[in-house]
Amino acid sequence: MEARLMSGIRLLCISALVLMQACASKDTSLYHWGSYQDKLYESFQVENGNTSPDKQLQEMQQEQQKAASKGKALPPGFQAHMGYLFFQTGQLDQAVMAFENEKKQFPESAVYMDFVISKAKKP
Repeated sequence: MEARLMSGIRLLCISALVLMQACASKDTSLYHWGSYQDKLYESFQVENGNTSPDKQLQEMQQEQQKAASKGKALPPGFQAHMGYLFFQTGQLDQAVMAFENEKKQFPESAVYMDFVISKAKKP
């Protein structure tokens, strides 16, 4: 009887571990954040000789590709920040396109994105 009880407890423990592992390995995030938050923080660092807009843009484009390959959406602000970086590097058409994409993905940003687009289009 005791051996049978120990066997049952052992089976229960193994089952619980397998279940916990299955739950832990599932990616349940809605967005692909990647290193976006770190890049955003870096872009606002003044005293540390922050990364150039070109390099940041390149890194964010890589994150964008990773998100697409995983079938994940980009997080709020990602496209807007890319638009800002495009603007900083003089790529105004790309900037406007990124702002439009942000507005399309997050309609609640439309008023602000329209304002930013109007500023980007001014000579």
